[in-house]
Amino acid sequence: MATYYGWKYKLLEFRHLLKEFLLVIKIALKSKELNKPKTAKPVFVAMVDGESFHGGMCDRFKGIISLYAYCKYHGIPFRIRYTCPFKLEDYLSPASYDWTLKEHEYTDNPMFIRVLYMRGEHLAKRLLNLRTTKQVHFYSNRDCLAQINGAYAKEDGFNWGELFCELFKPGIVLDERIKSIKKDLGCDYYAAVFRFQNLLGDFHEYHFESIKDKDEAEKLIGKCLDSIKTLKSEHGNKALLVTSDSISFLKRASQIEGVYIIPGVLIHMDGKKNNIPENPYEIYLKSFLDFYMLSDAQCIYRIGTSYMYPSEFPVYAAKVHNIPFKSITI
Repeated sequence: MATYYGWKYKLLEFRHLLKEFLLVIKIALKSKELNKPKTAKPVFVAMVDGESFHGGMCDRFKGIISLYAYCKYHGIPFRIRYTCPFKLEDYLSPASYDWTLKEHEYTDNPMFIRVLYMRGEHLAKRLLNLRTTKQVHFYSNRDCLAQINGAYAKEDGFNWGELFCELFKPGIVLDERIKSIKKDLGCDYYAAVFRFQNLLGDFHEYHFESIKDKDEAEKLIGKCLDSIKTLKSEHGNKALLVTSDSISFLKRASQIEGVYIIPGVLIHMDGKKNNIPENPYEIYLKSFLDFYMLSDAQCIYRIGTSYMYPSEFPVYAAKVHNIPFKSITI
């Protein structure tokens, strides 16, 4: 995603003001939740409801954590309304802070809400300058923690991983799967992440095209497999967890001795609005399994060529427990 500054950033903010106006009307017209909220203080709600583009799993967490940090600094009740393409509570449970909406807390009534749509607004100016007594519905896919800490912290400010762990812990099913995987993999492992998008033709995401030449595709796979073998030679007998958005690559990687993969199929969370996959619970569970297993590794390597996507999924998995992260271009 492009990062804007100067007049381009101001133009982005203006476009988002118009977007907010349209969102308020669109949502209110079809909503059945129009009552006045019964709360002592207006709550701020991180929104992942399918009414706009949200991005992938990592982008969604960026926006959520940013708003939570802002609310912590200001003593504002924080909630999450995550319903698209699944309910977040189906996978994650509140940890030390309860972010679930309570009865009569939420409303879509334009009289009582302020929609703040900040997709791509990495400087968070409109959040930092926000003045409202209404319930805030916050749409964002950017990590603005540095800007929020810079505005309000007296010393170092909040840590992304600590905020994440305050909000979330694996739900019952996810926790059981994690424990099951660790029985086979152990706890002393490192991880490598490969993000192909649709280069290998098996992860359909937006408009990205696959490599048409089979020899070129095989050459790319070979380079990535060689990088795994190099890592293995450096780390000896320690187990290596490999994750990727390409199931065909994972099958090839699993043939290397000492490599472990998490079975299952991945899809992009914002790419199947009109085409619900079969067994969606298991498919979306795979993303959470990958994220949590990466976060518990001893070290994470993001590996790819110059034309492969430099995914931030492993970057933020590493932030959860502040483990080493290294990016390798092959």
